[in-house]
Amino acid sequence: MPGFISHHVSPILLSIFVSIMLLSGCSARNNPAPVVNIDTRVDESTPWDNARSHQVQTGETLYGIAWLYGLDYQRLAQNNGLTEPYPIQVGQRLTLTTKSIKQAPQLADTKRTVKTAASSNTVAQTNKSVYRSPSKAVSKKNTVKQLPQRVKRWVWPTKGTIVGTFSTAEAGIKGIEIANAIGTPVVSAAEGKVVYSGNALRGYGNLVIIKHTSKFLSAYAHNSKILVQERDFVKAGQRIAEIGDSGTNSAKLRFEIRYNGKSLDPLKYLPAQK
Repeated sequence: MPGFISHHVSPILLSIFVSIMLLSGCSARNNPAPVVNIDTRVDESTPWDNARSHQVQTGETLYGIAWLYGLDYQRLAQNNGLTEPYPIQVGQRLTLTTKSIKQAPQLADTKRTVKTAASSNTVAQTNKSVYRSPSKAVSKKNTVKQLPQRVKRWVWPTKGTIVGTFSTAEAGIKGIEIANAIGTPVVSAAEGKVVYSGNALRGYGNLVIIKHTSKFLSAYAHNSKILVQERDFVKAGQRIAEIGDSGTNSAKLRFEIRYNGKSLDPLKYLPAQK
């Protein structure tokens, strides 16, 4: 029996003794071992590529959220059953997953011939009633100015030195950056309608987004002052803001152009500098 205890119990006691010694050594240290906290939560206010939804925060609009995630605002609206002017509420969760857009019926489809046994005069009168313009029934006061079908011309959004160019890299600039003194005028690069004016999009500071057509939008970030409001119509070259350093560490304008939510290189659209 003594031999059995010596052979089988002694290794156990030895391991316990070694553990006690190691613990004593750790407690004798002057500085505790560093502790690393790993946060595995996903912040959906950041443009994560795999994000499937976004909870609306104060000051955000559908246009701004679409811009943040690089989405087509029309698809984002369709995903969530929204129609113009795309009202959203703080706390509302928007679905970001893309779905195909149902194309609106072409005008030619609505101008189909009315098949009837009536005379040609009757058919003509029927077609006339289908095609008549509703403009007479709408007062000028309520008429909404229409955006152009295409961008007629682009102009430089400000003067200064280009310090950042377009990049397709994951962390690259999705536009260009132009440095100049705080207060330098910023103008609209094309005719359009202001659809966002605020500072709710992190990383952009004081931001203006202008809708030029149903597909083209442009953004003007890091402004010190915004001179336009949402729903304002602006002309190409019209002053909309002033260069600043909001949301960044130096005075510059960050200018971006997007088509159906896709980032484009502004230098391919702006006129050549002299």
